[in-house]
Amino acid sequence: MNGGHMGAKKFWRECLPRLKYHNPSIPMIVNRHGQNQTPPAMTIYLRTTGDAPSSDSTTAIPEHHMQPASSRTGLSKAQPPNPGERVVRIDMKGKHSSDILEFLVAETRATVLKPAAEDIAEMQALEAMKKQAVIDGERVRQLRAERKKEEDMLKRARAAGGVAEQDAA
Repeated sequence: MNGGHMGAKKFWRECLPRLKYHNPSIPMIVNRHGQNQTPPAMTIYLRTTGDAPSSDSTTAIPEHHMQPASSRTGLSKAQPPNPGERVVRIDMKGKHSSDILEFLVAETRATVLKPAAEDIAEMQALEAMKKQAVIDGERVRQLRAERKKEEDMLKRARAAGGVAEQDAA
């Protein structure tokens, strides 16, 4: 985490899975490495506007070209940009994950999805359940504390020479 890598790691853990989920047709390759001296960076290949793939095979952009899998050891190299693509490089060193996401959205001119009404209702219901769980947990904790206190009192009474369990039966 030294050297300004925390924002990049949080982006990889929190933001990238959501981006991949909502954009399944966009290939996203992650090359991770354990070298803190190498600054974290993101490279984005964007098709330039107005440059639609033509029928000419020399300048056509392949619809589904082979994408290497992500790699933990930096072995998965990104493909060179195709004709008609521009490259945007984001330096992630020392930046917060939310700042990286904002810059990505601004550079790609992406549309931020707003939650649907049923999603908002579900999130509110989950939040209400979390609040109720805290209340219920506290109530259960108090009941257990009372039960333990009663058991301790009975143990002390029995140890002090109170009525034995056989005599009580």
